[in-house]
Amino acid sequence: MRLALFSPDVPGTPGGVADHTLALARALAARSAAVAILAGRGDTSRFAPIPCRLGVGPGPYGGADLAGALVEAGADTVLVQYVPFLYARSGVAPELVRALRRVREAGVRIALFVHEPYVPFTRLPWLATGVLQRLQLRAVLRLAERAYTPVPAWAARLSDWSGGRTPVTLAPVGATLPISALSRQAARAKLGWRDDKLAIGVFSPGANAFRSDWIVELWRSAAAPAGARWVLFGNGSVELGARLAGPAVTALGTLGAEAASDVMVAMDLALAPYADGLTLRRTSAMLALAHGVATVSSTGHLWDPSLGTMARCARTAPAFAAEVAALARDGAARAALATAGLEGYRRTASVEVLADLLVTDLQRRASS
Repeated sequence: MRLALFSPDVPGTPGGVADHTLALARALAARSAAVAILAGRGDTSRFAPIPCRLGVGPGPYGGADLAGALVEAGADTVLVQYVPFLYARSGVAPELVRALRRVREAGVRIALFVHEPYVPFTRLPWLATGVLQRLQLRAVLRLAERAYTPVPAWAARLSDWSGGRTPVTLAPVGATLPISALSRQAARAKLGWRDDKLAIGVFSPGANAFRSDWIVELWRSAAAPAGARWVLFGNGSVELGARLAGPAVTALGTLGAEAASDVMVAMDLALAPYADGLTLRRTSAMLALAHGVATVSSTGHLWDPSLGTMARCARTAPAFAAEVAALARDGAARAALATAGLEGYRRTASVEVLADLLVTDLQRRASS
């Protein structure tokens, strides 16, 4: 089996799916899988020595036919990274369906990783595009021989849509940034900290459905841990920092991949609440778990209950604040949660787990 990963964006272009493509490619290569990358735009040097070709469609930055590029790469299977907005500004891209039909006609098997399926019907413009995105995903799903998604509710929906014809597997995305090699002490020294204050980290609060209002409510409440250091970093951190103004708050803004991981490993608590609940798709929370940082998140309509053993997940803002306050006071409870999170991440939630799953599934499919 020779596997190609296709994503319109790869690193060199910012984005969670781009970062995931690189992390997954490296994990597959570490397992001696024959892997190649096809993409619209990015920086090929980031993948070396894994072969990477740019300018491949469909997508706004493509051009070369995907089916032809796969044949030239000698791939017999392609994993398509799917978020509708990667392929068109509206999320509706008829050329994607046509391109995947040509891929099937060329004899290349299609696997699909659904990071996000479609928009909810919560805004007026999405009433139309939401319907079209659902029809598009159904069409793409019918062309795939296997599908993966990190959210249980989505896995059930996709399985229903396929009528059981396309196997759908719940699969992790993992931490898409590299794991820091620094110890907690070394990471704190790098940040210039000369004390051992409790450090509370909030990573990428600009993420879709992140409950920044819960962070603000906690900050202003009596439950806020006294004497703690608050560190905000990643997308949206400067904006949130302006709402939590004070000498205890540091907003670092967007950081490079290695720098962000170095900051994470210096934390004692990571706060990652989402309106739809914690799932395997939340790479910011996964980065905290991967670094052994005790994590407090939330439940919601997409919540994955299996993650309740890895992180404290609260239903309401007051419950979230209470969880944070309790862990801030109890070092032993923090350590136990951090250990459970790290062990659970390594067992079920890492990009390495996904790589093993793909190699096993797709090789079995190729030989059947």
